[in-house]
Amino acid sequence: MVPPRVFVKGRYIGGAEEVLKIVEEGWFIELIEGIPKRKVKGVCEGCGDVRFLPCFGCNGSCKMVMNVKEEMGQKQGTTVVVKCPDCNENGLVLCPICS
Repeated sequence: MVPPRVFVKGRYIGGAEEVLKIVEEGWFIELIEGIPKRKVKGVCEGCGDVRFLPCFGCNGSCKMVMNVKEEMGQKQGTTVVVKCPDCNENGLVLCPICS
């Protein structure tokens, strides 16, 4: 397991121990001064601020079953499984509310 690496304004600060030391010594506020703060509007009702949801088309499976109609007089078609075109490789889509 890799310990966290903290960067502030593009500068490497250190891991968890170094950051705790900076906080204890009182330098943390000075260190993050000038960094824009995210305005809190509340938590997204759609995704809970995760920004992703399971795909609406494939329900997160990344696969869709399609019926391909055969010509040549056959009444039934062939069923094939294809990759869902809407989601990423994890079966997720961006939240339509907060993205």
